[in-house]
Amino acid sequence: MMFERYSFVAITTLDLYRARSFWVDALGFPVTEEKAGHFFIVDVGGLRLCVDLADNEIHKVGGSDPVIGLKVQSVSEALRLLAARGIQSESTSETGGRGNYATIRDPDGRAVIITESD
Repeated sequence: MMFERYSFVAITTLDLYRARSFWVDALGFPVTEEKAGHFFIVDVGGLRLCVDLADNEIHKVGGSDPVIGLKVQSVSEALRLLAARGIQSESTSETGGRGNYATIRDPDGRAVIITESD
């Protein structure tokens, strides 16, 4: 097999400080690597998420960045904890074909789905 496993997933931000506050301070993910003023990598439940500052070359805001889904045991409890940290969801918990979910936004407006299902 040519590829062993993923190495990382990268997203782009216009404001590294606000992005770090969201991913590290508000959501509580640990930083595993960082180059101040350029990028940081957090461990998002086993996913290496690299948050890069926009450079208008490889890292462009408004491109095809992914939607990020985070699994929780209880969407309502996660929303309560996030609200206590200053993060509001776009709506209350919704029920879809695969269970409850809600959407929050990172500082760049990227959707982060909080879900009870994989």
